[in-house]
Amino acid sequence: MTAESEDNFKKQCKKAADALAEADVLLVVTGAGFSADSGLAVYGDVAKVKAYQERNLEYRDVCQPKWVETDPELFYGFWGQCFNDYRKTKPHKGYDIIARWRDDKKMAGGGKVDNDIRSCLKEKMDAVDGPAGAFHVFTSNADAHFYDYFKAHEIHDCHGNIELWQCSSRTCESGIWRAPVQHDFFVDTHTMLAPQRKETDLPKEYSSSRSIIDKEITPCIGQIKGNGKRDNLLCNMPPSKDRMGWHQDEGTNWPKCGHCGSLARPAIFMFGDFGWKYDEPQSKRWDLWVETVLDLCEDLSVCIMEIGCGLNVQTCRTTSEQLVEFLVKRGGSVDLVRINPDFASAPEYSVTEDHIISILWVSAVSFDSADGKLASSD
Repeated sequence: MTAESEDNFKKQCKKAADALAEADVLLVVTGAGFSADSGLAVYGDVAKVKAYQERNLEYRDVCQPKWVETDPELFYGFWGQCFNDYRKTKPHKGYDIIARWRDDKKMAGGGKVDNDIRSCLKEKMDAVDGPAGAFHVFTSNADAHFYDYFKAHEIHDCHGNIELWQCSSRTCESGIWRAPVQHDFFVDTHTMLAPQRKETDLPKEYSSSRSIIDKEITPCIGQIKGNGKRDNLLCNMPPSKDRMGWHQDEGTNWPKCGHCGSLARPAIFMFGDFGWKYDEPQSKRWDLWVETVLDLCEDLSVCIMEIGCGLNVQTCRTTSEQLVEFLVKRGGSVDLVRINPDFASAPEYSVTEDHIISILWVSAVSFDSADGKLASSD
């Protein structure tokens, strides 16, 4: 980093800290770049392994629901290894920093704006453990790490997460259910295939229920940079209402739907996916929270902290930009802090362009810098 770019970086982090300090409402929006700081792979690197290269498969190819029917070994090899990687990776300290910001500003109980939002929401909805207040998370990260730190009513997984599963049959009327906390998949990391049964003659080191940890490599599926234990594993994720959903015969590696016997799949929105069952109550809570913030926004200052959201799948970026436009039209005050090492700007001639604080750097460094400047301004 040049002296000029370092100076600009510090100035932008100071602006971000000021926006956060003045905020009545904080929305954190995260993409793959946020999980990368935990040592997990980003979009472009997930499928960069020899087994997929030999089959001429890229991420968009392997991340499709069709494989559960045509090649279940490939399907569970991919999703089973993702499951293992996410379960075995300790979330980075950014989660702690965000939780502290929320608590210090009384956005999780006790603050006036927080109470106002909760009061409005209580009239509109039934929440799993009470409605969200002045803080919310909108994320495309499928690792479910936010549930280690934040209440379920504060989280919206826009594409689902690896902990929730569903029936692969589009005619089955069952819902979604949680994977068991003790579960892991057996995957041959040389072929990236998951056999139907766990009893195999493969050498033990081929099994990747323990993901390979290597701090010198670029993270990809089965090879992560993360380390450490998830001390609060899914402590805020609600239990399954459907106790029959997840079914697995002893010794088998592929879970099934307990209602109809079809193979199970993650309740994650994949490419070419027409059978995804999203979390409807969660989606409703998110929609009502946005509606309530917009109704109250004339007297509010809103900070949208968007971290690691790239251009490959733009759901998160679009959500941030649309919300900026809605808030401005309603007379609200809003700042979008966009932290991204490659794409930190806003679309030209957009409403967002006048309300963005761009930080062209990785999220971990930006977090530390903005957090330090916020602390020094207290």
